[in-house]
Amino acid sequence: MSAARSDNPRLVLVRHGQASLGTDDYDRLSEIGHQQAESLGRRLSHSVANGALLWSGTLRRHRQTLAPVAGERSAEVRRTRDLDEFSTQGLVRAALEHSARLNLPLPPRQHLADPVTHLDVLLAWFPRVMAAWQEEGLVDPETGTWADFRERVLRPSDDWASALCSGRSVVVVSSAGVIATVVAALACRDLAWQRDLAVTLYNASVTELRLAGDGWQVDACNCTRHLDDESLRTRA
Repeated sequence: MSAARSDNPRLVLVRHGQASLGTDDYDRLSEIGHQQAESLGRRLSHSVANGALLWSGTLRRHRQTLAPVAGERSAEVRRTRDLDEFSTQGLVRAALEHSARLNLPLPPRQHLADPVTHLDVLLAWFPRVMAAWQEEGLVDPETGTWADFRERVLRPSDDWASALCSGRSVVVVSSAGVIATVVAALACRDLAWQRDLAVTLYNASVTELRLAGDGWQVDACNCTRHLDDESLRTRA
């Protein structure tokens, strides 16, 4: 499609809608997740209609979230494994196995077994797991090292910058860990900030950056104004 040049192009990073935590298949949107995706479609309709480039990870929850956003432009979406999330379960298993060596406190086992009921406890604990991974105390067998993950998720950023320089916005649908890592790297924030953002991003939240001078400027972070019903503001 022909793309209108924007005088104010944005990199729009979107977390996927609520997935199916506590079920046998987390990687699919819940009923609430589908409602969130529809709200995203309405919020981002102007950017999509004006030719924003569309990117996403390859996970099912990414694809389902982007579908109502992309609409008739679904065939134009650039999907890449570079934007797929790390393995939360893999990191948790590694943390349980190596907790004594790392002197890593653990939440009660019943909390780990019931993540829906105890989500706040687990989200408060998980930054410690991420810190151990970032400090090379843990290696996730599925994702690899933190350095591997960070390098992977930042690969598309040069393409995004080129698009913005040409006057086109970019809409990216991915996961909390990916988005937090990208924003922290582009905006030169530290790892503590990255970990905090990773566990506080709402489902279907919107984070916007723009190029300003020699670097990136964060204009909106974890925005949920399009989720006008409180029940749509979820974090898992």
